[in-house]
Amino acid sequence: MARPLLSAFFRPAPFDAGEDPDAAPSAYCGSDAVRPWTPRRGPQNLLWIYVFGILFLVLVIPGFTDNAASGWVALGRGVAVGLIAGGYLLAPWMADTSLVVRWSYVLGFAAVMVASSAVWSWTFVNWGVYVAVLFATLIPWRMSRFAILICSALLLLAAWISGTWPGVYTALISLAVAFPAAGGLESSRVSRKLRRAEERVSVLAVAAERERIGRDLHDILGHSLTAISIKASLAARLVQPDPTQAEAEIREVEAIARQALADVRATASGLAKVRVATEIASARSVLLAAGIEADTPTAIEPLSDEVSELFGYVVREGVTNVVRHAGASRCTIRLRSEEVSVVDDGSGEAGQLARGHGLGGLSERLARAGGTLEVVATPGAGTLVRARLGSRRSTTMTDGVGARR
Repeated sequence: MARPLLSAFFRPAPFDAGEDPDAAPSAYCGSDAVRPWTPRRGPQNLLWIYVFGILFLVLVIPGFTDNAASGWVALGRGVAVGLIAGGYLLAPWMADTSLVVRWSYVLGFAAVMVASSAVWSWTFVNWGVYVAVLFATLIPWRMSRFAILICSALLLLAAWISGTWPGVYTALISLAVAFPAAGGLESSRVSRKLRRAEERVSVLAVAAERERIGRDLHDILGHSLTAISIKASLAARLVQPDPTQAEAEIREVEAIARQALADVRATASGLAKVRVATEIASARSVLLAAGIEADTPTAIEPLSDEVSELFGYVVREGVTNVVRHAGASRCTIRLRSEEVSVVDDGSGEAGQLARGHGLGGLSERLARAGGTLEVVATPGAGTLVRARLGSRRSTTMTDGVGARR
């Protein structure tokens, strides 16, 4: 406890955007907080702390008539104790006021305590603990940590001037009670701040996981369903002229569907594995089934799992767009250690590509890996989809030579 408190003394925790740095440490700010100045508000603002402390005032009752010069002095002592007790018990409701009002309240309370010396002499020093506790509960930690030290120092000064020991005890008790109380309230604030941060992280993690699953399902199902559609169409055309080949295509449709189902299950559990070599082989099969000439690498450089997976998604999305939108007769896939590209000789309609979610997902993947995705669509001359690593430039999409989207 001592070490965290000492650390917090020199380096108070910063406030979040939604926090009020001037709020009283004892002010309850939960969703079920009642209105200020209502009977239920006091217990919410730690009324029990003040009730416990005020019980010690019963110890001064025997002193009402001790060494009293007259009945007026005893009456004055009773009034002073009543003001101190009432002001101290009002503190939980004062916690909802502004910082200026709270400072004025605590300093006014201290002034009443000092003024009671007119009837209590140096006995007023014994109530200095109440002032220190008010600093701890009503004044923010960044200020109260110094105010409590100053209050205790003044109590020691009063003890030295009066030549009595009670002031020394009171100063030590003030430090022992108020300082840990203020530090504890500050620790509670920091703990609430950390819980809110953890809740935000949890929400963001869930959103990120949903985004990942959505992106992966798009990449997997988009490619697989496109392949199934192409091969099923080819099989339908081959039923009459070449039943054997049609049957082979249907078996491939079945295999692709089974693989797609396995990929969906793996994606949902975060275990999906995409590799560029597998995607290039699959892309060649899909392109040939769609009647598109496939120019693919015959040898693949060794790549890390992360790069292979990333480039695999690029090949998958690029080939899917070629089959769906390009109207191409030829598709070329090129792969190097830091770059992969998919080029077709189709219509080059960038608008069709921009409407999809696949390229946006690829752009996000590449950005996280420090790379870029470039899509160049030249009307009548085809489309280039190229991914590069080792650069953090933003994604670009070009229609023809000049326009950027």
